[in-house]
Amino acid sequence: MKLVSIATALIALSSVSVNATDAQTPEAFYKGKNVTVLISHAPGGGFDLYGRLFAKHLSKVLSGAPSTVSQNMPGAAGVVMANYMATQAANDGSVIGLGPGALVTAALFGMTGARYDARKFNWIGSLNTEVAVTVSWHTSGVNTTQDLFTKELIVGGGGATDGSTIFPIAVSKLLGAKIKVIAGYNGTAEIALAMERGETMGIGAWNYSSIVAGKPTWLSEKKINILAQLSLEPHPDLPNVPTVLDLGRDDAERNILKLIFAQSAVGRAIYAPPGVPADRIAALRSAFDKMLLDPSFIAETEKANIEINQPRSGADVTNLIEDLHRLPPDLIKKASTAISP
Repeated sequence: MKLVSIATALIALSSVSVNATDAQTPEAFYKGKNVTVLISHAPGGGFDLYGRLFAKHLSKVLSGAPSTVSQNMPGAAGVVMANYMATQAANDGSVIGLGPGALVTAALFGMTGARYDARKFNWIGSLNTEVAVTVSWHTSGVNTTQDLFTKELIVGGGGATDGSTIFPIAVSKLLGAKIKVIAGYNGTAEIALAMERGETMGIGAWNYSSIVAGKPTWLSEKKINILAQLSLEPHPDLPNVPTVLDLGRDDAERNILKLIFAQSAVGRAIYAPPGVPADRIAALRSAFDKMLLDPSFIAETEKANIEINQPRSGADVTNLIEDLHRLPPDLIKKASTAISP
């Protein structure tokens, strides 16, 4: 009887401890904590830049002022990190990920290796609505949008699920562009170096924000030609460059293109694992909103040419993902087929 009483007491004490942890306010939970910000791509590229910017300013605006640590977890255009977030990451609010819009459609399209449901993540916000562009090196001989359909453009790409790979494949399959993708490069920094060295002729899909932040002289010195915008709406800087919807030849093509390139609206997405207490997600969302208005954050983005174009709230990202999952299955299948190598 005595052993039973001790065991019962220990179970009760454990329950009280767990309940006490759950009952902590977000400020009490985050005070003295280390928050890990995972980044979906390798160091040196655009996602690394945005991820470290977010991590740097998070502690200034989040209740409890925790310390932050940035950690790169590259692989399959954010899918490796998303799988980790879905199944292994601590779900107490101490681990956050920043990744591409591609991760919200990878599982929807049945991409190999995507073992998660994007609807179950806790979406905190998006720093930037991305506009990817197809570019050619100035010596490539492919200089205009029309050239894409008459001359071969050999481009570098990342992994099989990366936008730099699947976007130009979709443009080739659906619109008849003569783009050949050499995949397997490790991030946009490596792809850009390959183009500069002459290993390839261009990049099939490169976020315009990454060019502005990382290679602004390539724009001013006309080292690259911007041939098309792989987005649903044009970037404010590129009013005369056609979007994929401009290139679509009929409504059937345009509907498939809308689904494929809807992920650009998700952009640089920030999210937490499933199961994080609701009040901590609310605190993270509030911190994200405050960050966008913080003078020190704004000053750093302006100084470093880091684009913040139409950022989205966590609720906006969540609603967009729900809308994508409600689309007709036959349309989703057509989009999936269009991006398959």
